[in-house]
Amino acid sequence: RADVIARHKRLENKDVFFNTGTDEHGAKIFENAVKEGKEVKEYVTGFSEKFKDLHQKLNISYDGFIRTTDEKHVKAAEGIWGRCFDNGYIYKKNYQAKYCVGCELTKNDSELVDGKCEIHPTREIEFIDEENYFFAFSKLQEKLLEFYSSNPTFVVPQTRYNEIKSFVDRGLEDFSISRLKSKMPWGVAVPGDDAHVMYVWFDALTSYISTLGWPEKGDFEKFWQQRDKREVVQYCGKDNLRQQAAMWQAMLMAADLPLSTQIVIDGFIMSGGQKMSKSTGNVINPLEIIEEYSGVTDYPEDVLRFVLLHDISSFEDGDITKETIATSYVSHLQNGIGNLTNRIMK
Repeated sequence: RADVIARHKRLENKDVFFNTGTDEHGAKIFENAVKEGKEVKEYVTGFSEKFKDLHQKLNISYDGFIRTTDEKHVKAAEGIWGRCFDNGYIYKKNYQAKYCVGCELTKNDSELVDGKCEIHPTREIEFIDEENYFFAFSKLQEKLLEFYSSNPTFVVPQTRYNEIKSFVDRGLEDFSISRLKSKMPWGVAVPGDDAHVMYVWFDALTSYISTLGWPEKGDFEKFWQQRDKREVVQYCGKDNLRQQAAMWQAMLMAADLPLSTQIVIDGFIMSGGQKMSKSTGNVINPLEIIEEYSGVTDYPEDVLRFVLLHDISSFEDGDITKETIATSYVSHLQNGIGNLTNRIMK
């Protein structure tokens, strides 16, 4: 969806910087690399190359592809940590918490179902008991609420805007932004304390500005700083609402940087009434769709692009299968738009 919006804006002669990339740090990545017996950098590089190849085959028109292991990203993550620390929003303390490695988030008992994460029910919840650095999220509660009230279209759709306002209004808790390197060594080192690495979300969210070269000016000043000329729009799934619309905005406030203009929240893509997963066996491989339609059209990647835009709701969960893709292609793209175009061309 973001690719289509970027193309549309370019057709309107707008200056566009469309960013994508790979988030490569965190406990989940480290855990999977160890399971496969691979050095972690080698493991993430392999996946990054696969995503780049997929983007090319799907003809995704991105302007920037940021890896969170890139040198410029590490520099930006260190920079935003330094700003937040200097401004009094980072401190150190001992804590205990329940943690879902799948989400890379701490979980309250109210967010668990039978002691498991609702989004990752096959994973065991981990218990953390250690000294970490914390981000003073609670200090920014009122500023966030004021910002939401002044920007009623900041989060779309409206239901997600109401959801994030309610979440912040209930009260914010400071959250851990580091992990002991002795327990989980894969991450950006905390500036001035080599015994800790940054919490994956604190590091990953910085990619929105590291891709623009921050803290250097250049593209950052052009596409993020100059708000009289630019909009900064982020697209994410509904399970990222808290991170994108609250945590990231609070980090920007703490670092004295301009906030995002808008957060667009999409639903999940389901298949056969279930969330796609390897264990269920209902995952649809985009490359297989491209291969299947390469014999009937010169632009097989646009079959998938069309179906995702036409058949999947903008903001709610949507369902596709290989069978519904075939039906939609024949009924709407081939017989509908295809025949209409042929008649117009004649």
